Amino acid sequence: MRLLAGVISVVVLASLAHGAHECERECVASDTRTCRYTFHLQEYHTMSRACFDCPHNLTDCSRPECVAGDGVARPLVAINRQLPGPSVQVCEGDRVVVDVYNWLLSDTETIHWHGQHMQDFQYYDGVPFLTQCPILGGSFRYNFLATTTGTHWWHSHSGLHRGSGVFGPFVVREAEDQQASTYDVDSPEHVLMMFDWIHSSVTDKFFGRIHYTGDEFASNILVNAKGRTSATMTPLEVVHVTPGLRHRLRLINAGGLNCPIIVSVDDHKLVVIATDGQPILPYTADSVVMYSGERFDVVLAADQPVDNYWIRFNGLIDCQPNECMQGAVLRYEGAPEEDPAAILAYDPNYPPGVVVNPLNTAGVPLEEVTMAELTSLVPSTLEEHVDKQFFLGFNFNQIDNLLMYNPELYSYFEVSAGWQANTPQLNNISFRLPLSPPLSQPQDPQPTVCFYGEEPPCIGNYCSCTYVMEVALGETVELVLVDEGIIGDENHPFHLHGNNFHVVAMDRLGSQTTVEEVMALDAAGGISRKLTNAIKKDTVTIPDGGYTVVRFTANNPGWWLMHCHLVFHAELGMIGVLHVGDPSDLPPVPEGFPTCSSFMPDL
Repeated sequence: MRLLAGVISVVVLASLAHGAHECERECVASDTRTCRYTFHLQEYHTMSRACFDCPHNLTDCSRPECVAGDGVARPLVAINRQLPGPSVQVCEGDRVVVDVYNWLLSDTETIHWHGQHMQDFQYYDGVPFLTQCPILGGSFRYNFLATTTGTHWWHSHSGLHRGSGVFGPFVVREAEDQQASTYDVDSPEHVLMMFDWIHSSVTDKFFGRIHYTGDEFASNILVNAKGRTSATMTPLEVVHVTPGLRHRLRLINAGGLNCPIIVSVDDHKLVVIATDGQPILPYTADSVVMYSGERFDVVLAADQPVDNYWIRFNGLIDCQPNECMQGAVLRYEGAPEEDPAAILAYDPNYPPGVVVNPLNTAGVPLEEVTMAELTSLVPSTLEEHVDKQFFLGFNFNQIDNLLMYNPELYSYFEVSAGWQANTPQLNNISFRLPLSPPLSQPQDPQPTVCFYGEEPPCIGNYCSCTYVMEVALGETVELVLVDEGIIGDENHPFHLHGNNFHVVAMDRLGSQTTVEEVMALDAAGGISRKLTNAIKKDTVTIPDGGYTVVRFTANNPGWWLMHCHLVFHAELGMIGVLHVGDPSDLPPVPEGFPTCSSFMPDL
């Protein structure tokens, strides 16, 4: 009977897939609603039977439940057989109710609402074994107020599911937008979700890297799950604009691999007006670089001759070996339905002109503008001193990670270079999930917890624990994020749950550095901080061989994950937890909230 009910609901969902949700509307201050969504989670596949004769018949590629991607068949994990998943577009103050049904054959699930601070709704932040028990074979209702406005997104926080396809847009509009004078059109259709793409399952890619000799390189980039390869002619995303009007485009990088993406539009400028939902003083650029988890709102003026123009997406780092790029079509009203005439080809260089958020730079050239150089639209002045300061070193380490090696049989140091996989860690610690959620089960013992400044538990050279930074409610906090870059030439996009932060400093010292070097530099007065009108974000890059300094007031009690936002790095333990306040500072645990724990009775 359960299966029959599920099949009926899928048919209904399919029939509504292309219709706007009732909460997708123009926002009015006096009109708040309850916005309900149903998420059915299941294993799925691109180029499935739902695609009929796609790509030979391009109309078939747009059939309900057809995920064409770039025409390459590969397994997915999907919500409602969609990629991206359902677009949640609501108004500030709306109540968002999402019923998640886990139809996976064996895996658990949680959903994180990336960008929502969950003030007073901490239990729905969606981190397994930290804020809730994961959903196993049943259902879970997320129920919270959308109070953090702007362009955000939702995604799985369980295992590799985000990289497998469990994500979608989440836009919270305001009745009175501070940036309303900068644009004429803010269409729900103008949300562009880009992500790196591989032509196998993410599980194969991950375990092929840590247990075999595989790589971490992407195969392609998709935009709203659309794209092409040199061998396929599947549909591209088309952005329709009206000549003479200024259009707000909401850009989201949902990538899981380390593929920063250069976004540009032929013959058009991009006026950046917000990042991670926070308004900034409008800044005109020729291109924007986006890292995993980041969002940028840009205004594009349709002031060129009526035609088709390329929106270009060029990938860096793990997208470079296979020259991953993609195009979407900017189509003026009245232009023919055809591709732009210009050549679309891979180019890892920034287009001429100004680039915002460039990769691994101190922002010294005038054309390179970092997040620490932009200005918030909302005035603010920060105090010179903070209550708590934490130095967090992000690095790959050459160790006998017990998840990958058996030092008695095949140590990291005994195998050839092709079999050596380095371990991403935070302050030389690999994160372990707690045995039960300390947020909702505060009375449970937490034997896996260790604290900042203390010696972690180690077996050989492998140190692992639930790494926690303790902060009192209301304290001011500074995080000095250091990408040591000792191994590799990458970067790390950092995301903090439950808060946003002011970006007060960013610099690259060289191809590598250490936490100790940055601490000494800071002690000597060598780090200059922007304490007036610094922009706010919740996700920010840390330059390789450099640092990013962020500040915030810990006014949201709870257990908040903080981590590198790359799927493989996070799953291998590049994570910490910010614990703010005491249990008495939290709202009551919802009635009937699920509980879980280990079962290891004495013999």
